[in-house]
Amino acid sequence: MRLIAAAKTDVGRRRFHNEDAFFLDSDRGVFAVADGVGGANAGEVASSVLCETVESYADRFQHAASRDGSVESIREGLLALMDEVYQAASARIYQMAEEDSEMRGMATTGVVLVVGRRGAVLGHVGDSRAYLVRSGSVERLTVDHTLVQEMITQGLLSAEDAASFPHQNVLARAVGQLPTVRVDIAWLDIRRDDSILLCSDGLHRYFNDKEIPELLVRGVDFAVEKANDSGGEDNITALKVTLQHKTQAQDSQVLDTQSKILGIQNLFLFKYLNYQELVRVLKIVYEAHYETGAAVFSEGEPGDVLFLVFAGSVSVAKEGTTLTSVGPGEHFGELAFIDGAPRSATVTAREPTTLLKITRDDFRNLTRTDPVVASKLLWCFVNHMSVRLRDLSRSYVKAWKR
Repeated sequence: MRLIAAAKTDVGRRRFHNEDAFFLDSDRGVFAVADGVGGANAGEVASSVLCETVESYADRFQHAASRDGSVESIREGLLALMDEVYQAASARIYQMAEEDSEMRGMATTGVVLVVGRRGAVLGHVGDSRAYLVRSGSVERLTVDHTLVQEMITQGLLSAEDAASFPHQNVLARAVGQLPTVRVDIAWLDIRRDDSILLCSDGLHRYFNDKEIPELLVRGVDFAVEKANDSGGEDNITALKVTLQHKTQAQDSQVLDTQSKILGIQNLFLFKYLNYQELVRVLKIVYEAHYETGAAVFSEGEPGDVLFLVFAGSVSVAKEGTTLTSVGPGEHFGELAFIDGAPRSATVTAREPTTLLKITRDDFRNLTRTDPVVASKLLWCFVNHMSVRLRDLSRSYVKAWKR
């Protein structure tokens, strides 16, 4: 695996000092962009503290990303470490602000990327952003933690009215506002030639998402210069990371992020989630490959996993009688996923098959840590089960009339 990275930060045209900071370490695969807020020079201190904290964790990140072990254990370790680095930075910034009145109220946004041979983990707090650029197309990976975005999410403000909202820069979440912070963390399965842009709002405020690929083609220096030419009202920072060689995961034919999103977006659980929310869900989505005739699970076994067929097909049998087959885009196992009851049937691969799977424990943890996603998922669950109950009621009525 080889990473090529470049970064540029600039004070802009309207500010007297730069409160942005970045950290770049291609050898260890660790990158960060931070945008400080606070009076005097406190914002500069806060952003520097976050980047210094990321740097102090770089060896641990590299070890966690490159160690041997299952994909599940490596992913879990990196996700936990990403949360830990933000908590450490938030506690330190908050303590410094409490001890020095000139730093009171300081905080910082921050987006952190760690790339390893099995994939990448992304952490995000505030209104700095991350974008994934592939073959000339772009997807924004993060949702701004601002008052205006919170109001849009809650239906209190339309996207059209947001442009004229008077409090555009009020943060709903930042590192150091409190001793702890809620972090959006995502798992990314990236592939060769993918680029990821980390940037502060001093850059992205001047461009719509579709303009990002052209900016990156011409480099971070050009992007920063273009933001200055467009007004330069804030400090500007851009950091670009490009994967030049395949990861080990790609050599093993692991699905990339885009493929997984295409696979899960129509599943009943996720049909109301936007792209950024689906990205956050991917950290609990694992894949499994089965050869023809291999059993996925057997009747009577404990069950707590929901499966989605990504490619291939499976047969569902009970007491030796085939009941149905399930193909791409279809799911099975949702009842045991809900209540943990023993499996009521045996499921076997009819051909070489790739399944995406979600465990009940991972789903429960996601709903505890991501309230916006949780509310949408639980609503989908209610709707899905109501349909199942109506179908059951109709079947019962038909059977009774006979």
